[in-house]
Amino acid sequence: MKLIFLTFLCWSATPSLTQAETRLVCYLDVTAINRTGDGAFGLDKIDPFLCTHLIYGFTSDMTINSDSYGSTAIPYDKLFGPRVKNPKLKISASVKSEDLKWDNPNTTQKTINTTVDYLKKYRFDGLDIYWNMSSSNVPVAPLFSALRNAFHKNGLLLSLALYTETTAEVIYFMDIIAEHIDFVSVLAYDLVRSTEQFWQADHPAPLYSTQSRNVDSLIHYFLEHDIPADKINLGIPMYGSSWTIPASSKLEPPLSATWGPFKKHTGRVGQIPYFEICANIRSSGWQVFGEDDNSTGPYAVSPEQMGNKIWVGYDDADTVTRKSDYARNIRGLGGVTVWDLSQDDFRNSCGKGAYQLTAAISRILGIPRAPSSASSVRLGLLPIMFLGVAWSLFYRL
Repeated sequence: MKLIFLTFLCWSATPSLTQAETRLVCYLDVTAINRTGDGAFGLDKIDPFLCTHLIYGFTSDMTINSDSYGSTAIPYDKLFGPRVKNPKLKISASVKSEDLKWDNPNTTQKTINTTVDYLKKYRFDGLDIYWNMSSSNVPVAPLFSALRNAFHKNGLLLSLALYTETTAEVIYFMDIIAEHIDFVSVLAYDLVRSTEQFWQADHPAPLYSTQSRNVDSLIHYFLEHDIPADKINLGIPMYGSSWTIPASSKLEPPLSATWGPFKKHTGRVGQIPYFEICANIRSSGWQVFGEDDNSTGPYAVSPEQMGNKIWVGYDDADTVTRKSDYARNIRGLGGVTVWDLSQDDFRNSCGKGAYQLTAAISRILGIPRAPSSASSVRLGLLPIMFLGVAWSLFYRL
């Protein structure tokens, strides 16, 4: 009897290690530190416990003895401040596929060795490749095989972010992802773009919809081509897509429109960061509308100006919550990826908490938050208290 009790005691005091880690991969566009005004972003604003992985985009210079990261010239020591507070945080550098300098088979291995040396010297945990399907003629199969071998030997992560114009283009990558990539972020947004579909406004990242391209159809495409679900991250945008519509126009999408305004915070036509959307809704008279079945997401419409209105489709906290639940519990994916932290409401200017969207995703995915010192002490004492009570019961048996 005592032996059985002791076995139970040891089992009860041992924490469970069976739950696989869910990823929340957060990109940061490092050019955001050059912003001024409401969009000004500092690296000190990063919550080190919000995400499991932090990816800095982008750099094209992976030379040893560089003084700084990317075109923004950020000193390397500042990049890793979040990891000082959270040693479990993985930090990767990101490079766009069009900036790859690995297209010469005669020098590929030398370039890969230089890349590994760069990542190790500056203490990155890995490399992310932001792949534009139409941007490169690099022979990808030999490249990723060589990268995986070199990275595996040095304990480095290798990840891929894919945005595809047509899902058929993904076929070429299926075996590569399954064999050589630690995880892939499926950038399931910008499915309708203001600069391309400038004649028709619609939600840019619907979870489900009658249109041929939606979030679920993209994820299903990867899964049906045998990409392991735990290697897939669902990409969620921290911005909305905007169009200009006549003031007399109907509001329910799809509707006739022209492209939206240029925004200095994003440097793009027709792309509005979430912190600006929620501020407009809160204090500038923008109206919010939602779909009856909650399958697409909300859209907001500005007051009339000179005979026109601005129409923007976006993901709010409810939408990203549904998408995160879809990723984790319906499709069983490895996690979620957000682009990017600097476009979320990082200042809490809308009064619903800093990083409102990313924090909602983090909660659904169950990402551990930073424990307070008091709670850490209490949690640390629980096993001791339990053992004390258990031993007293043991001697009464």
